[in-house]
Amino acid sequence: MYDTLFQSDYPLTDEHIAFFREHGYVRCDDVLTDEELEIIRKGVDQERAERKGIARDLAGSGDDDQHQAEHDRILQMLNLWELYPEIKAYVFGGRIARMARQLSGSPTLHLYHDQALIKEPGPSAPSPWHQDQPYWPSREPGMFSCWMALDDVTVARGCMQFIPGSHQWGEFPPMSFKGDGPALRDYLSDEQKARWKPAPVELKAGSCTFHHGLTFHYAHANTTDHIRRALVTIYIPAGITYAAEEKMANPFVDSITSQKGQPLRGTRFPRLV
Repeated sequence: MYDTLFQSDYPLTDEHIAFFREHGYVRCDDVLTDEELEIIRKGVDQERAERKGIARDLAGSGDDDQHQAEHDRILQMLNLWELYPEIKAYVFGGRIARMARQLSGSPTLHLYHDQALIKEPGPSAPSPWHQDQPYWPSREPGMFSCWMALDDVTVARGCMQFIPGSHQWGEFPPMSFKGDGPALRDYLSDEQKARWKPAPVELKAGSCTFHHGLTFHYAHANTTDHIRRALVTIYIPAGITYAAEEKMANPFVDSITSQKGQPLRGTRFPRLV
């Protein structure tokens, strides 16, 4: 049904690649067509309504929370490609994966997982400054993400913000999304704090950012009257090995087929390119 979509190449430039490698993130505008956007939104909205797969509120504090009864504050829905042909067509269509391969320089890429991240109007929450690498089961840095805007995103609606060059600062502890732990900035040296200059990236729907797993990033709460939907795909380049018990638990541990120190592979981590 979707065989002709998500196939064409995006005109990624040498400047895109150089910016990504220097700063740890890059912006790519007008990656999707209006038709492709509507197809992805269809799958995301269906899962938002039906909750067939893995879904959780990253900022939730329990059923006794007054806001929890009304809305998830940061709704995360994982591996939609396994449930919806619309999302599978996007993930496997080739365009985004080929962009990711160019940016990383890796000869191959496997999918770690996709995730829809939704911030409803009203009682949403900020996503704290954090790195993604501490949450992933890899020993080495190098995994990275594509964050695709399914709605226009501004600072007030929760666009991505980055600290340029922070992917070169090493790996820090995972941060709590519930606001009950130390802030990432507390772990920095004085020199790193002096380089703390957030770069907000507002996007039109159908545009995206790629960011390295060590890049510091943040998204404001959605304080507007409009929903903020994003679809993230996370990539495993060549050379990444399985950390096993060295890293925190992850929802895909039962599908991992690797032994500790072997290339990170699993029954749910298909090769994309």
